[in-house]
Amino acid sequence: MAKTSEKKLKVAVVGAGFAHGADGRENFAIRGHLPALKAQPERFEVVAVCTRRQESADESAKHFGVPHAFASVERMLAAVPEIDVVCTCVRPASHYEATMPALKAGKHIYCELPLGISVKQAEEMYAIATAKGVKTALGYQQHYHPAAMEMARRVAEGYIGQPLMFNLSMYGSNYIVPRPSHRQWIFQLASSGHPGYRSGLGLERIIAVLGCDITGICADMSIKVPERPSLDGGAPIKSDQADTMGFLLEMENGISGSLHISNAAWFGSGERFEVYGTEGMLMLQSFAPTEGWSKETGEGDPNRGGLRLFGNRIDMDKFMADPIPPERLQRLFDEIPTRSEAKTGIPEGRAAYYVAQAWAAFHEAIVNGTPYAPGFKEALKIHDILDASERSVERRGWADVNYANLKAGSA
Repeated sequence: MAKTSEKKLKVAVVGAGFAHGADGRENFAIRGHLPALKAQPERFEVVAVCTRRQESADESAKHFGVPHAFASVERMLAAVPEIDVVCTCVRPASHYEATMPALKAGKHIYCELPLGISVKQAEEMYAIATAKGVKTALGYQQHYHPAAMEMARRVAEGYIGQPLMFNLSMYGSNYIVPRPSHRQWIFQLASSGHPGYRSGLGLERIIAVLGCDITGICADMSIKVPERPSLDGGAPIKSDQADTMGFLLEMENGISGSLHISNAAWFGSGERFEVYGTEGMLMLQSFAPTEGWSKETGEGDPNRGGLRLFGNRIDMDKFMADPIPPERLQRLFDEIPTRSEAKTGIPEGRAAYYVAQAWAAFHEAIVNGTPYAPGFKEALKIHDILDASERSVERRGWADVNYANLKAGSA
């Protein structure tokens, strides 16, 4: 990471209320963004929090030692004009409402995913951010995991030669385990806009690592688990939001591959991303948590494990001199060491670890005027891909991805 100036950015976090859920797992701003920001006092000062209710904002401000608390984004911006960056960490259906006042006020924005609940909302937010010349970040923070960054660097440097094909799978249990009743919104299509929005993390990973755009998609999306018990003892939580998605993907430069995501997998194996090229391969893979979690001491943030990178490349001269049967090459790869560039003291596996890496890179972009991705431009691309996925499901065949709404800009 490049050396940055000592400028400290003033940040406001919108959506910073405590959940107090029956499973002990807190809202993402509480377990992710606020700890990540507070762990980097040389880069950030959290000056305000905002929630829909003043009492919840006051609770958060007291817990994290933040001087200002508000129940209105507009009042917050008027009362604390020195804010540099606004972090929007509310439900997706409220991203547009919470972010637009900050954009119009010329603030840099870190918005959780997805950018909006429609392509139209995303287009408008991207256009205003571009016109205002502000820096934007989208909540695909695992983009900045050190292992993922190393994977992208090696692909760009030709470690595997020309990429040919890939497979990415992500298996988790978010949509099958019993949940607290306040999580009902997660399972509602109206809350996210796109039925396949949970695939955004995988789509961003593929684009970022391979360094080119997705041009075509053949999609299947389904609901494997239409309901699950409520931990609060009330009526079951029902779902009309896809929990399982399978995409065949075509990319620029002739690269093809598949993406399969399911959040209805008990004891899921997490992420596994394999890329094969003309001269080698790379694989990013999840590993299990190495520590337990206590609801009382875990601060609402259960450890999710981490990511490791593996790979190998062929030395053609050595191979031609001493050929090896194809069967002997299977699984002939080793772990590739990686290192964290944003040293925050947060252990890998915590939500705040990934978020802190992204915030550190965002600070550098704002202070030094350098590019940052994924921002609103990349977010709009994901919206366009998800729009194409819906057309594909409707016609039960391939659909082209149309990026005509993207214009040159720095957002």
